[in-house]
Amino acid sequence: MITTDHPLTDRAEALVREHFGNHSPLSVSIGILENGDQYYLGHGQPQGFDYSSALYEAASITKVFMATLLFILEQQGKLKRTDTIGKYIPECASNRKISAITLEQLAAHTSGLPRLPAGLRSVITDKFNPYEHYAEEHLLKDLLKCRPAAAGRFEYSNLGAGLLGYILTRCAGDGLEELVREKICGPLFMEDTVFRLSPAQQPRFLPVYTANGKEVPHWDFGVLAGAGGLRTTARDLLQFAKANMGMGAASVAAAMKETQLPRYRIRRNDEVGMGWMIRTGVYHDRMHWHNGGTYGSSSFIGFHREKNMAVIVLSNNGSFALKPFSRLRAQKRHVDEIGMELLRAMTKTID
Repeated sequence: MITTDHPLTDRAEALVREHFGNHSPLSVSIGILENGDQYYLGHGQPQGFDYSSALYEAASITKVFMATLLFILEQQGKLKRTDTIGKYIPECASNRKISAITLEQLAAHTSGLPRLPAGLRSVITDKFNPYEHYAEEHLLKDLLKCRPAAAGRFEYSNLGAGLLGYILTRCAGDGLEELVREKICGPLFMEDTVFRLSPAQQPRFLPVYTANGKEVPHWDFGVLAGAGGLRTTARDLLQFAKANMGMGAASVAAAMKETQLPRYRIRRNDEVGMGWMIRTGVYHDRMHWHNGGTYGSSSFIGFHREKNMAVIVLSNNGSFALKPFSRLRAQKRHVDEIGMELLRAMTKTID
């Protein structure tokens, strides 16, 4: 059943007002899954607007899709999670440290790779769309020169996640668009989660703004699309969350369950899976979540597998404000706080 009448509707609307205030222009879509029922609500658009199908930048939530693809391809016998970069990118064979990094280390952010590639700055022509011109030639050049830290320690890396997506395309012989559609979105009936929008989808793709209302371009991730290039809707991400809780195509759900296993402990009650961040509750239950952000978009997905509960929060308002002299300054991540608060209220076990 799909409805807007959830007991937490008033609380959700109050949280949006509390965190975003009178930000304008602004659109926020919220999806809630509980006991198999889906609820959608939103803020910022005219009455009658369909918040469930509005298209936003998924940003770093894309990384969870890459981890899911990794395990699907492993189930199909096309690769092993313990395969190394060197197996798929022989061009970097002379860099032994890079060649020895495994695919599972890329997915879990334990590869030792830096957050961003060293050569990114040199190809930026629009600072509001920084990845746009970062291509395969730049990636291969950076890999040859890169000196990663020792593997095994958690260090969040856009370079690592984007590199994983690139390697998956080399392994499978298909582009990321085709892989995500065939292996994940098709089986789960997620028609609006794509890297490239169709002409029919374009009108639903919302313009994006900094935290203080400056319109900025959507990000193009180039060769690092696996780090954050997907566009999606609240409806599709609830489908993705349902499958992660075992309510989806069996082959996809089995791979998803593997991504959820804890791989690295960050601190008490916080761990990392393959793509997922994991918060442990008071009864040792677990909530899996991930967020995302560009200069003009913010995204959050979280779910509690045992309780069959999930929350999606998407906004066309970024967590950066444009300051004088065109400086960007990080602000609070409002969608994270809204999503976490709603999940805390629903589960009653997650701090």
